[in-house]
Amino acid sequence: MTDRRTRSGGSSPLLKGAALLGGAALLSKLIGTLQKIPLQNLAGDEAFGLYSAVYALTVMWMTLAAAGVPVAVSVLVAERTAEGDEDGARRVLRWSAGLLGASGLAAFAVLQLAADTFARWMGVPSAADAIRMSSLALLFAPLTAVLRGGAQGRMDMLRPAASQLAEQCARVAFMLAALLWAIGHGWSPASTAAAVHGGMAVGAAGGLAAMAIPRLRRRREGREAAAGVAGRASARSSPRGAAPAPLSASGSAREIAGAGGARMGRREGAAWTRRELLRRIAAVALPVGAASVAAPLFGLIDAFTLPRLLQAAGQSSAEALASFGAYNRGIALLQLVVLAAGSAAAALVPALTAARTRRDHAAAGDHAALAMRLAWWFAAAAAVGLALLAGPVNVALFADGRGTAAMALLAFAAGAGALQAVAAALLQGLGDLRSPALHLAAAALVKAAANALLAPAFGIEGAAMAAIAAYGAAAALSVRRLRRMAAMPRPGARAAGRAAASLAAMAAVVALLAAALHALAGGLPPRIAAALTALPCVAAGALVFAAALVATGALGPREWGALPGVAGTRWEARLARLAAALRRGRPDPNDSTHFIPPKG
Repeated sequence: MTDRRTRSGGSSPLLKGAALLGGAALLSKLIGTLQKIPLQNLAGDEAFGLYSAVYALTVMWMTLAAAGVPVAVSVLVAERTAEGDEDGARRVLRWSAGLLGASGLAAFAVLQLAADTFARWMGVPSAADAIRMSSLALLFAPLTAVLRGGAQGRMDMLRPAASQLAEQCARVAFMLAALLWAIGHGWSPASTAAAVHGGMAVGAAGGLAAMAIPRLRRRREGREAAAGVAGRASARSSPRGAAPAPLSASGSAREIAGAGGARMGRREGAAWTRRELLRRIAAVALPVGAASVAAPLFGLIDAFTLPRLLQAAGQSSAEALASFGAYNRGIALLQLVVLAAGSAAAALVPALTAARTRRDHAAAGDHAALAMRLAWWFAAAAAVGLALLAGPVNVALFADGRGTAAMALLAFAAGAGALQAVAAALLQGLGDLRSPALHLAAAALVKAAANALLAPAFGIEGAAMAAIAAYGAAAALSVRRLRRMAAMPRPGARAAGRAAASLAAMAAVVALLAAALHALAGGLPPRIAAALTALPCVAAGALVFAAALVATGALGPREWGALPGVAGTRWEARLARLAAALRRGRPDPNDSTHFIPPKG
């Protein structure tokens, strides 16, 4: 009993720390995505397109500069700390900081010197100043990543979480201030984008300060405390009235401890030469870095292909940038949908990992099946709902209806991206870290080829169709791999029919309600009318879809009982009463074709 409490108590801080770090990352990404809305509203589509293109390039270079080293730092620091080798842990941090500091400096130099070349490759020569300004972030971000990895290796999740939020808040605050200044002084779109990109450096510096200042403060306090202990020990050992001996000759406890610690550090560190340490860092960093590089490929491909392809189709440079900005309106919403799906999937990954650890393949398959069923429902509802409401959502968020057709198409890419995000999270829970990166890399090739084929003929709508193909390919590959690893059963025709009926009911209600609200709000200003149309339709669509799933039996007690935070709570009883009311006393339609969650 005592052992179980100990284990529980030991795991609780770890889970809380992981939840804190995950929540901070989610909030940080949400802030970063939402800040694009005021940027487009105030600066216009041309500056927004220029910002988006340069942002994709900078993110790729920041990813390359880090290349998975922070994860390696976290792993190796945790290993050294667990063995009591504090000197080894500090050595890992020093070498990693030096390695990433050098790589960040090299990346900064490349972007500074080759900014004009990159801008020409994009087909946007005016982007050079924004590239140079954004490259300043590379002087701070790599070191910040090392310090975060070191803190996580010591199970300190609070400082990395605070650092992430400080970085994003500082970046957005500077961006808004620079944006207002540029607009107030009538700056050009290129100058405005360059000023706004200064926020990346300010944010990176803020994140570094949030990590470094508490660390330096604790180190100073530790030195002062150690000096006080040494002084008291020296005073006690000196004869009454005699002056204290100098520290170098006093034989104080601090010196003895320091010498012993140094000798222990040399003995422990002797197992790792410099070459071996670098090899250990590379062994962890390279696979993780390859996976992290795959994610920003979509934005980079669009940045380097779409403006050029649109200009080749007859648009001027300014028109191509404005079209690219209108296209990125839908990309911002796509990122929100994918972010929500991936964050929700993370709640189911611990159960999947536990089942894999127990070698309970049946339970792992059941958990994966539940997660994918929920993912299909969420992806389908998000795709259909956003496609139907693309017009009012576009006007409400971005002031006009430009790019609405592309946004409606990107809604289906968002659905596919949500499926891929959930499947990738489940694959990682099963221990497959490589496949999701390979699938995204293959999908990036599809995106590049489809852009070249479709964008010249169909413009940004063609690019949106290319996104559907790319994200669809990534989702198909990930789901296929997941079915093989988790032995998931294929959904039956009855279950698919119930989900399709629920989706049709949602679509009908959303379409009719949108038409009615649009007619009622016809005399209001366009943005207010669009908001009053979109918001009630989103809420009504979500409620109708959930109620239809319950009413048709697609979502029943066996499913919602397996969801984290539902089983054994008041929500479970409320859902049971709602299900009974919707079915009007009919028997529970759950049968053997439905998911049965594993016990525990």
